[in-house]
Amino acid sequence: MADCPPCKKGAPAWLLTFGDLMSLLLTFFILLISMSTTDIVKFKDMAGSLREAFGVQKIQQLISLPASEDFIATEYQHEIILVHLMQKLQVVLENSIDSGEAEVISQEEGFLIHLDFDLLLSPGSHKIRPEAKLMLSQIASLIKEQPNYIRVMGHTGSDKPSGNYENNWEYSAFAASAVVNFFATEGNIDPRKLQVRAMGQYAPKVSNASKEGRKENNRIEIMISREPYRSPSEPPEMHEKPKAGKGDIKPTSTIPSLLTNPKPIEPNLAR
Repeated sequence: MADCPPCKKGAPAWLLTFGDLMSLLLTFFILLISMSTTDIVKFKDMAGSLREAFGVQKIQQLISLPASEDFIATEYQHEIILVHLMQKLQVVLENSIDSGEAEVISQEEGFLIHLDFDLLLSPGSHKIRPEAKLMLSQIASLIKEQPNYIRVMGHTGSDKPSGNYENNWEYSAFAASAVVNFFATEGNIDPRKLQVRAMGQYAPKVSNASKEGRKENNRIEIMISREPYRSPSEPPEMHEKPKAGKGDIKPTSTIPSLLTNPKPIEPNLAR
């Protein structure tokens, strides 16, 4: 029996080339998989298009799962918008806030903008001062796109008003109406979202016992409500904007008896 020739040491020459080729192919396919992403919704859309192209049609509703940021936006988007709006208003009113003539306060119902009569109105009148119109225009430009009710409330101290006003309720009504009329005519705010409230001396910010307190209670409050505006069912002509140039409201003696003859009880502020 012939002797078997001795085997050469090491791997055959072809095995090295084959191993390199397999390693390169494996690396190549791993790289392709790592760079690819599969969008399930787009994939199903594509598959549906192919089925239709080949004459197989099937109606299938594709609903993508909402991401976490979608839940946050749905739940808190409106509140985030209000917070940003407050910050912008604080910048616009910065000088008046520093001087104590204005204030922006967050409340459960919405947030309030306090503006002193001395900042807005001519002394003893409900007419808006010319230098205050720029400030009101800036406020209007920020709040006019808000889909919420905007309530303007007039407040006074307990001193009898000067001028041709029967009482503080009438004076506060004319003052608040003047601001609302400015917002509707010159601020281009939808008048259907605007509301006027006359509070008179019966919702004081501080006690009316001192002269300084009575002066501080003379103010306009602009409430940006969290309540969204809902269009009523009245005909369109019910919501026409007031014509420009009719902004001055003149006091009249034809105010309803509830305004001209108020007999509420003064709240006890001694607590």
